[in-house]
Amino acid sequence: IQRTTAEARATGRLGTGMRNRDQFLAQLDGVFVDDDPAQGVIDGRTFTHPDLRIFFAVPQGYLMQNGTTEVSIAGSAGKAQFSGGRYNGTIENYINLVLQQLAGGRTRLAVAPPRRTTVNGIPAAFTTARANTSSGAIDVSVFAYQWSPNTVYHFVMLTRGGAGIGPFVPMVESIRRVTPAEAAAIRPGIIDLVTVVPGDTVERLASRMAYRTFQLERFLSLNNLAANARLVPGQKVKLVVYGSRRA
Repeated sequence: IQRTTAEARATGRLGTGMRNRDQFLAQLDGVFVDDDPAQGVIDGRTFTHPDLRIFFAVPQGYLMQNGTTEVSIAGSAGKAQFSGGRYNGTIENYINLVLQQLAGGRTRLAVAPPRRTTVNGIPAAFTTARANTSSGAIDVSVFAYQWSPNTVYHFVMLTRGGAGIGPFVPMVESIRRVTPAEAAAIRPGIIDLVTVVPGDTVERLASRMAYRTFQLERFLSLNNLAANARLVPGQKVKLVVYGSRRA
């Protein structure tokens, strides 16, 4: 930015060009923002995939990042990743395969046999392996779910040695199937260009933002406004509202 500004200043015409703000904003109207429901949606501490019908929640204070094939989770007591897909075989063999891939033949893991359980009606199994690293002992846990006869999803969790699954117990126990009604309610966020009318305030417009938390802060950031900003009738601002899913 500094180099670009310096080069623009060197032309002698910095700040004298035409700013097509209305045209620019018009191009943003309807643009999709945040997660595409086809890849799952993060909303605060929850992850919902309407097509795969998956829901889970991370512990308080943990953050998620949604990728194309996995969801990464990080917090003060450890890290985790959620992924999976089609698999033909036993859930125990699946867990052992995940651990082998994690070790990559470079790290020796002391692995206990997987234990069977059920989570919200879903057959599951889990185990914890101990690995010695240059920074000390860590626990590598795998919690897998038999979603269907040929589909398995799993969490991989890395915690301090001796902690095991402990910090992530609420997360692994929160996974459940999403109902059709819940899946249909998951919609993407889109930019909605709004013209301010008499009586509109920052707080009033921010309340329309498609978020459960930090509506005001998100609105101010999106529009580069200060907290004490006063809106003027005719002024154009951006909102993030719920739109329709892509076909």
